[in-house]
Amino acid sequence: MKRTALLLSLLILGSTLGMAQNLYPILKKNKWGYMNNKGQLVIDYKYDLAQNFHEGYASVALGNMPCLIDVNEKRVIDTGIFQYVGTYSEGMVSVMDYKFNRFYMNNKGKVVLSLPKEIYDARSFSNGLARVGKKIDIVQNKFGFDISNLGYKFAYIRKDGSYATEFIFDDGDDMDAGMARFLQGKLFGLLDSNGAIILPATYDFISNFNEEIAAVNKTGKFGYINKKGQEIIAPQFTYAKEFNEGLAAVEVEGKFGFIDTSGSLVIPAQYLDIRPFSEGRAAVYLQTKWAFIDAKGNYIYQPYFEEAGYFNEGICPVKLKGKWGAIDKEGHVLVPFEFENIGIFEDGIAEVIYKSINLYVNSRGEILPK
Repeated sequence: MKRTALLLSLLILGSTLGMAQNLYPILKKNKWGYMNNKGQLVIDYKYDLAQNFHEGYASVALGNMPCLIDVNEKRVIDTGIFQYVGTYSEGMVSVMDYKFNRFYMNNKGKVVLSLPKEIYDARSFSNGLARVGKKIDIVQNKFGFDISNLGYKFAYIRKDGSYATEFIFDDGDDMDAGMARFLQGKLFGLLDSNGAIILPATYDFISNFNEEIAAVNKTGKFGYINKKGQEIIAPQFTYAKEFNEGLAAVEVEGKFGFIDTSGSLVIPAQYLDIRPFSEGRAAVYLQTKWAFIDAKGNYIYQPYFEEAGYFNEGICPVKLKGKWGAIDKEGHVLVPFEFENIGIFEDGIAEVIYKSINLYVNSRGEILPK
């Protein structure tokens, strides 16, 4: 239920690219290295795989064997010991050896938690909890016979290895801001960081929380809940997106408009599609072009673009004549229209695809690394 960004099918990886250390994975001749946001190579091209830095550490692979390095490229966990090294988080990293045993290690390369043999999956810790999974036999009676099939159940553990929940979930998110979505059967519910169920499995879908509110789907109609699991806007819309800057896109009779947190339609449902509000602007699609409006529904730019993202750091990706570029809030072109895809700007750069190669571009339109 993770990594992603918000621009339709665009390659948007910016929100998870090691922002705290300002190091970005970059590929050259099938080897990975890391650059900073100026496009300067900081870690040379040598790795077969390079994950994003998180809290100062990244999982990389040499000879297709994973290890964990810090921002100075010191190996915290060496190659040849584990077949899997996860994402370092909250002082620990999940690893699996070649006998399929699961552990958590610290940044000294020491095992701090060994998991039972039955655990086949262990995620990173977040808000003090980590999701773990085990295989189970699911027995169903068909035609008078008990048939056993392999299935999976998930639980959440604390850093001392004790269980915050039982293995009662069919899937679950990592904790985020003190809560996580879970699945039981085909229904979503909410869990807090103490392992207590805030909201039983009730809804067909629960979105991520944004501005303390999440969109929910109940029997084909969308509404909104707060972090207590209480419905604050009753399910009534054909579709609904997350709140941003106090407004959320909803679909009414085949068209999109914006509601406020009271559920009132403040921008009429007249658009074929909508992007979220960001930095006071939202892209809207009508007829065959995208335009930008303000929070009162007034046009800032008339319909002109073939595709559009959303503003961040004063820059927004847009598409013209089959190529992506980026504009500022005045509509000036900052990044020329020459890319197959472009992500959202963070830390002054965005990921792009240029001539089928994954690279980066800065706010001056310069391709990185230089």
